Amino acid sequence: MFRSIARVVVPVGMVFVAALASVANAQQGMPNPIMASSPLTTTLSIFRSNMQDKIMKSADAMPESKYSYQPTKDVRSFAEILNHVADISYILCSNVKGEATPGTAAAKGSKAEIKAYLKGAFGYCDGVYSGFTDAHLNDPANFFGVKTNKMFILTQVGNHDALHYGNLVTYLRLNGLVPSGGWF
Repeated sequence: MFRSIARVVVPVGMVFVAALASVANAQQGMPNPIMASSPLTTTLSIFRSNMQDKIMKSADAMPESKYSYQPTKDVRSFAEILNHVADISYILCSNVKGEATPGTAAAKGSKAEIKAYLKGAFGYCDGVYSGFTDAHLNDPANFFGVKTNKMFILTQVGNHDALHYGNLVTYLRLNGLVPSGGWF
């Protein structure tokens, strides 16, 4: 009797273990901030970093000849969206850092200049997020004249990037280009 049960249970158990191992391997590509020393800040940073990676890939994908593309006269061009994303990244991250906003005065017209400006803004924000801890998320901040906390500002960086990544996706598709994918 034991051998009969074992003949069924052991193979079923092995299939179950193999299935669990497969699920575990699939999840290894997904960042997991749970064990980070500042899991909330790490979560915000992961989202922001993912959006900024997608924005940079969009900037790469669009030919320079299409940087002036705008679907209607009432909306920003592709280049204007990218410059705006960089401007707001500098503004919000300098707010969290308590510094004057760097970098937003120079004209950024060519694809290379705009990509360098984006890279600089995203790098500046990387420095803000990497030095930030959950203990300071509720520290006071000012959001364009509204008193709030630093978590709100940090959340808005990723939120703003996601909003405009959606614009960039539309512009790319309207020009026959495929936007970058990713894990979310």
